[in-house]
This record gives sequence, C-alpha cells and structure tokens, in this order.
Amino acid sequence: MTKIKICGNTRAQDVELAVELGVDLLGFIFTRSKRQIGVDEAKALIATVPSGVERVGVFIDESPEEIAAVATACGLTAIQVYRPLTGKDRALGLLNLPAFRVQDREDLGALRVEKGDHPLFDTWAADRIGGTGRAWAWSQASTVARQHPVVVSGGLTPDNVDDAVRELHPWAVDVCSGVEAEPGRKDPAKLRAFVAAVREADRG
Repeated sequence: MTKIKICGNTRAQDVELAVELGVDLLGFIFTRSKRQIGVDEAKALIATVPSGVERVGVFIDESPEEIAAVATACGLTAIQVYRPLTGKDRALGLLNLPAFRVQDREDLGALRVEKGDHPLFDTWAADRIGGTGRAWAWSQASTVARQHPVVVSGGLTPDNVDDAVRELHPWAVDVCSGVEAEPGRKDPAKLRAFVAAVREADRG
C-alpha cells in the first residue's frame, strides 16, 4: 500500500485525526514557513504519536548540527531536507527524505540519490520552498520511481492523488495545503477524503 504523509502539523486535533485514519508519516516543519513550529510545540504533538508512525522533521538549509539537536529533542525518526544531505546528516541514522524541487522538463534521472534514500519530489517555485499548492508533471519521475522508493509531494489533493498513485506507484504521497482549511489548520473532511482516495487508488 502507498504510504501517506501528512505535513505541516501544528495542532493536536489534526495529529490525532491523522493517526486515527492510519497515516504512516507525520511532518513537522522546523524551518521558515507559515506552518513552522518550535521544538517545545513539536515535542507536545509528537508525544501522542504511536511508535509505528514516522515523525518527520522538515528543514531547508539548517546545519547538520541544528538538525541533530532538533531530532534528538523531539524524537524524530526521519528528516526531509531541501539541501544536499551530508555525511553528518546521514550519521543520525534516521530515515532520509532528501527533497528535490522539480522544474518543468527537468531530467530527474540525473539527480544524486543514494541507496536507502526515499527521494521526495516537490514543486519548484521561485518565491518559496514547499507549500506551493501546485503539482508538477509526475511522469518526469517515472524512471527514478522504478529505481527508488519515491515520495510524491506538491499540489496533491483528494481529487488528484489517485492519478499520482496510478502514474508512479510511489512509496508515499505527501500532502499539506491540499487538506487544509488554512495554513497550519487541517480540514477534517479533506483529510478523510485524501486518505480514502489513496486507499481507493491502491485497490484499483
């Protein structure tokens, strides 16, 4: 089954609903974003998350030392980073979701992806990193998806996630704005519909 990652979590009730719906990964943004949260806030949210659910810390260009400190303090099990991963990042022993921002007609097969990585593909935008609400051409990642367990991110909604699953058969799909009522606050109906759509695509 396709794993489901719900990102940009800031509220306990959203985390609780996601867990109730059986999602596999929960993302917490520790970098510049409308959905950024602090370590103490994240610790309180993560404390309620069952051990079987991955706790993903999202970073942009923070140093390995900064990431390590947050990961240790919050009990993260995975990191999503929008810069090349270093040896120090990898030495944390966490699940690595190196994030790549996809541009039109970009050759994703030329990207450097190491064995064991779960590359996450997000939409490129000149004015922001992540949270664009816009999808990219999933067919661009077809070759990479046959070689690595990829994560599809960027512009996914309950209405289009089934197409992404059928196109790429990814390891996981990642949603943030597509299930929100406003930045940082999930819409319960959209969240339920998103999970149902992924499960229906898996059955198909």
